[in-house]
Amino acid sequence: MRVITSFDDLEPVPWANGAGETTELVSLTDSRALTPGRLRWRLSIARLDRPAEFSPLPGLARTFLPIGAEVVLEIDGQVQSVTPAVPARFRGEQKVSLVGLEDPCFALNLMVDVDDAAGAVSEREALEMSTGFTGRGLFAVNLNSIPGHSRFQLLRLDEAEVLPDHFDAAILH
Repeated sequence: MRVITSFDDLEPVPWANGAGETTELVSLTDSRALTPGRLRWRLSIARLDRPAEFSPLPGLARTFLPIGAEVVLEIDGQVQSVTPAVPARFRGEQKVSLVGLEDPCFALNLMVDVDDAAGAVSEREALEMSTGFTGRGLFAVNLNSIPGHSRFQLLRLDEAEVLPDHFDAAILH
């Protein structure tokens, strides 16, 4: 596996609505070079330290994974707990708020430009994120530090690569 980018080397930026900050690992523009022929995507690590509304991002399919803590989201009026084991999925047009947070934590956000007419033919060509994935992935984001890798690095996986058991990661496939 090869490091593509590292959280520690990047500066955080404000959310589009100014209610928090995030560190962008991959921009919509940069994703074209990483995954030609797929819909454009963006990957970021958000800092969650208080309840706040999410920025509206029309045209993007969003996958949200809290890291190290359970959080509570309100999505279009429906309250749901989101754990580090199962990401929440919603559209950028939806009204989403973080309404419950026991302790400050981070969250991994994958946003896919499903309105990307110049990209792939269909949403089947969209990148997806999961935990505990056993198939072939294109990338992994390590969620903990291990020898040789700091936390929140985006790693490109080789064709037949299997991640070590002690490697807690979100897989992009």
